[in-house]
Amino acid sequence: MIVTARFLILTVVVGSLLLNCGSLFIQSTNSQSTNIQYVSSDFVKAIDAAFIEMTDDEEYIDSYRNIGLIFPIPECVNYFGVSEFPYPDKFDFNYKEKVFTMCYQKNAGSPRQEMHELAARILVKLLNRRYKIQLNYEVKQLDTGKLGFFGTLKNAVDTGECQVSVASTAIDSSRDSQIHFQCPYASSTNGFLRTTLDPQITVNNLNDLNRTGLLVGVATGTFYESFIPQISAATIVGASTTQNVLRLITQGKVHAVLGDINDLITFQKISTNNCTDCNVRGIGGTVEMASFTSGYIVASSATSLVLNYYCDQTPKACDCLFLKENCDVNVYIDCC
Repeated sequence: MIVTARFLILTVVVGSLLLNCGSLFIQSTNSQSTNIQYVSSDFVKAIDAAFIEMTDDEEYIDSYRNIGLIFPIPECVNYFGVSEFPYPDKFDFNYKEKVFTMCYQKNAGSPRQEMHELAARILVKLLNRRYKIQLNYEVKQLDTGKLGFFGTLKNAVDTGECQVSVASTAIDSSRDSQIHFQCPYASSTNGFLRTTLDPQITVNNLNDLNRTGLLVGVATGTFYESFIPQISAATIVGASTTQNVLRLITQGKVHAVLGDINDLITFQKISTNNCTDCNVRGIGGTVEMASFTSGYIVASSATSLVLNYYCDQTPKACDCLFLKENCDVNVYIDCC
């Protein structure tokens, strides 16, 4: 009976929140993930501010160069239009009872894994220093085989499996509408690696890949899939991770692979036995990469607690709410 009364109270509270959702929800997405965990705007603002500061942090800058990344660190000031670190007054996370969790994809490979770990370490350092706390934290490596790269990481931050994805994710408009990007802290460019399979076939640019009979590897759920329409004549060989795509090279199964040029150059350097005559070509301009948090952002931690409890109790109704673009209560009731 106590549980029932408690749930009724929360239902009334959520009902009143829905009536005012225009002011309540700072950002929402069209995701249909279950077990959504909402985050407060102050939590997200703290993460945002830390990544702005990260691009100006000496330890981060020196380590970034030592990893061997050849493209510059973007200027976050230009990205957010601010010249200082806009930290909120408090870090809205229950760090005394919960583990602060960051995540990236399993089998990220070098130098990407080093970049992910560096971002996680500096993020914790900056938050601890700013708020005079000592975060208990962990960094998870997630299997992307089922949902692909972006789908896996998005699901992780949406459901609270991790609070921040530090997977150096390429920023584009389709992703930006689904999650909340921080400012970019790394950059690169897209490219392809031409393998030694059928060396008589000349491949110098992306257009040369657009021919029947060519086998082109690409990791599923990554930004590089956006190039597939431009090489529609080729046969695309998908793989669950970047490392699995690179294995296709050593196995002699593809003529080329699409990917991040840092990853491709590193692979070529360390694969002296299998890729001595391979060559790497750049395609397109600079790609900026960033961390991201959930797009399910509410005004306060109190609101997030209410909604998280509500969604745990009635996940179908919770999903239904975010499938609707307007917040008319009658529409919500009809839907659910």
